[in-house]
Amino acid sequence: MKRRDISVVALGLMVLLACATNVLAQKTVKVAATSKDVLDNVPLFVGVKMGFFEEAGMKLDISYFRGGGEVVRGITTRSVEIGATPAASPIFIAFARGEPIRIISGSGAPMAGVVWIVNADSPIKSVKDLRGKKVGFSSPGSLTHTVIQSVLRKEGMEKDVELVRVGAPGDSWAAVKNKIVDVGWHVSPSVYALIQKKEARIIIDASHYINEYQQTVVAAMEDIIKREPEMLRNFLRARAKAVNFLYSNPDKAVAIWADELKLPVEVVRLGYNDLPKGYFETGAPKMENLKAALKEVLDSDALKAPIDLNKVLDLSLLPR
Repeated sequence: MKRRDISVVALGLMVLLACATNVLAQKTVKVAATSKDVLDNVPLFVGVKMGFFEEAGMKLDISYFRGGGEVVRGITTRSVEIGATPAASPIFIAFARGEPIRIISGSGAPMAGVVWIVNADSPIKSVKDLRGKKVGFSSPGSLTHTVIQSVLRKEGMEKDVELVRVGAPGDSWAAVKNKIVDVGWHVSPSVYALIQKKEARIIIDASHYINEYQQTVVAAMEDIIKREPEMLRNFLRARAKAVNFLYSNPDKAVAIWADELKLPVEVVRLGYNDLPKGYFETGAPKMENLKAALKEVLDSDALKAPIDLNKVLDLSLLPR
């Protein structure tokens, strides 16, 4: 074999070896997220599609759960290593019960994209029409559970409505259509598909009732923080790149989001336009939002006493 041919073969082998090494270096990281429809998952979609997590040396194995309470159970049972989009409220509840769970970053704030809907032909026209009705939420201790209780409390109707666990947004809509509940929760952007088809109407937009609120966070168990700090740092760095990308490239971000949810781009764009300025966080959550979320949990009696928010936080892994 000629020297030149040997060099070409050697170069090819080096490239193959480098690719194989890169594949072997990819760490599979188990991640828990709320139901796929929820807008808080967009940085995951973008980060995976654009290769940011792969660049950080990880392959995400994402499990989607029906509510924030189930996400937190996935974290506390160690079936996942990272909670990418749990609501703050079930984190507080788990911490108060003695679970060594920690918030390692903000994710989304304030309240956005959480609504309650009825069939388009329903006689229910406003919150005041909910007396004696059944209203759905995702799971006990979840964001939707504490928030609907807060809304009803503010309307003076907390004792006049029956709350029913209905699971994820798709399950909730099925419960509404099958008249298991009169009103079900849903999320932006997929709710706009129902509205455009004239199948549903929004009765409650939670953001109209709650201004300051920590909707979601990134969380992990204390032992995983100690054992895998670099993996968690890399996850947060990659997520931060995804957040920066989705704000600087809105059309591409909307296209990725639409493809992931199998929704029309125009529907997803409505959801993107709904986002409060700076909704997706890449650093420490604001204390006022955490305090507001804690107040909602206390007011709903999901917690009997306040917790020390500083003890729930471990911000040592945030990107610098």
